[in-house]
Amino acid sequence: MHTSPLKRWLVGIILFATLLFAAFLWLKPLLRIGGGYAAKHACSCHFLQGRELEEISTHDLNFSVLGWYDLARKGTVVQADFFGLVRREAHYLEGRGCVLINAPTEDFPPADAVFRPAREPSELDYDPFDRDALEDALDFGMQPVPGGRARGIVVLKNGVMIGEAYAPGYDATTPLLGWSMTKSLTGMAVGAWLARSLPDDTAPAPPPERLTGLFPEAWTDKRAEISLADLLHMNSGLAWNEGYGSITDATVMLHERPDFADFAMRSQLIEEPGTTWNYSSGTTNLLMEYLRRETGSNEALHTYLDELFGSVAPSLLIEPDQSGRPVGSSYGWATAHDWARLGQLMLQDGIWEGDTLLPPGWIDYMREPAAGSNGEYGAQLWLPGPDTPSLPADAYMMRGFQDQRVIVIPSRQLVIARLGHGDDKVTDFDGLIRRILEADE
Repeated sequence: MHTSPLKRWLVGIILFATLLFAAFLWLKPLLRIGGGYAAKHACSCHFLQGRELEEISTHDLNFSVLGWYDLARKGTVVQADFFGLVRREAHYLEGRGCVLINAPTEDFPPADAVFRPAREPSELDYDPFDRDALEDALDFGMQPVPGGRARGIVVLKNGVMIGEAYAPGYDATTPLLGWSMTKSLTGMAVGAWLARSLPDDTAPAPPPERLTGLFPEAWTDKRAEISLADLLHMNSGLAWNEGYGSITDATVMLHERPDFADFAMRSQLIEEPGTTWNYSSGTTNLLMEYLRRETGSNEALHTYLDELFGSVAPSLLIEPDQSGRPVGSSYGWATAHDWARLGQLMLQDGIWEGDTLLPPGWIDYMREPAAGSNGEYGAQLWLPGPDTPSLPADAYMMRGFQDQRVIVIPSRQLVIARLGHGDDKVTDFDGLIRRILEADE
């Protein structure tokens, strides 16, 4: 049977269109996640840092297909559009930051908190450091890395800022995203809350190991045995995939669900609690849900965090999810100065300007290695690993995606804060640390 060229051409077009549509349906979940990331990040950078959308697209959405999303602002809304096929939007809430819209809603979390301005930059005092060596170290830390560079580095010695450096367009008043460094703030907030019920603020906090049955209405099975300590140490035994480059628990939670803790709470138990380490942003958002229940409401939780950290880091802002709960896993913003000051708070065992903000010994508790972590993770806090051989054994750190770090070295009374943008795990932190330590000798 003879088929005309026109008919064959039409059949080919139909097949191609069918394959193209099938490919879109297969890719659409990934495109939605990418669009969610683009809309949320662009919204936060635009409203919190004052940057233009085009510049954000060029310098922050410069990986995967994120640069293909068209960004547009409509009032307090930023939209990310992928050729009209996928559109996501994030809303700016005065005093709270940006919220990605993951479910249809006409309401938004209350936004009556006041965003406090950053402190004025501190005076520099390089003694007793070798000033030239320290400046060389900062220059090394500011060198480009794949995908970007550092945007701010601050070094404290004995609680005094001895050096700082910034990329063009950034300075001591620019809020910078800490990503998972926010987890360490959540860990500190849990410890401070446990001590609040004590009549004597010098008494030890209640052992988190004894606190179980955390979510009785949801965990009616063996999950009721998961303790607060298990959550703090990422030893919950709950199923979780923290990968960022595909459809995983972490990316679905952040970019498809309106209530992050509710999503994490539905994870099933696959290991005995307290035995296996599994890094999980969902686990940290469960800790925030614990605090929300303890404080009584989202607004009370925001107020509690403001009161706890306000004197240390006035610029700190932890953005909420669509439910209104602060995203303790990922969305902490502060100036480089204030990130360093939060490290100094840990170095001072939770004491700040004479006030005891954290229970005595809580930072030591956070430094206790989690079961199964090869000694590299504590309770919402990282410990020295093979990638930083120059760090003294007593060091610990906050760590976040795209190489955010606040490194605390008690034996040298040093705090090093580095924030920026680039590919993940490409920064030579050991080179930076080694140079700063040598300048201190």
